[in-house]
Amino acid sequence: MERFIGIPYRPHGRDYDGADCWGILYLYYRDVLGRQIPSYSAEMRELEFHRREIARLIIAEKGNHWAEVATPAPGDCVLMRVGRDESHVGVFIGGDRMLHSEGPHPSQIERMGDMRWRNRIVGFFRYLPC
Repeated sequence: MERFIGIPYRPHGRDYDGADCWGILYLYYRDVLGRQIPSYSAEMRELEFHRREIARLIIAEKGNHWAEVATPAPGDCVLMRVGRDESHVGVFIGGDRMLHSEGPHPSQIERMGDMRWRNRIVGFFRYLPC
C-alpha cells in the first residue's frame, strides 16, 4: 500500500510520477487487483476539468460499467461530491479508510468518517468487466 501514498497530484496522470483521483483508482485496479479499467484520460482531458462535465461522464459510466454496492469491499470505488457535482473518486481499502488524491495534494489514506468526507460520499461502486 505504501507505493500508493505520496504520488504527486497531476491532472490526467495515470502513473506513479503523477496521478489525479481517477489515476489512483486506475493504478490500484491495475497493480493490486490485476484488472484493467478504462483510463478516461482522453475524455477528461477534453473536458478540461469542468467539474459538471466530469460529473456527467461519471454518472453515465455508473450505469455502464459500475454497479452500486451497499457494502463496499477493498478496491471498490468511493464516489464523492465536490460542491454539487459527483466528480471525485477514491479507493475503498477497508475499515473506514480510502485512498485518494485531491489536488494539489499528493495521494493519501484518509478516514471516510472524517467530517470533511462523510457527507460528500455518494456511494460505493464495483467495476463490472465487459
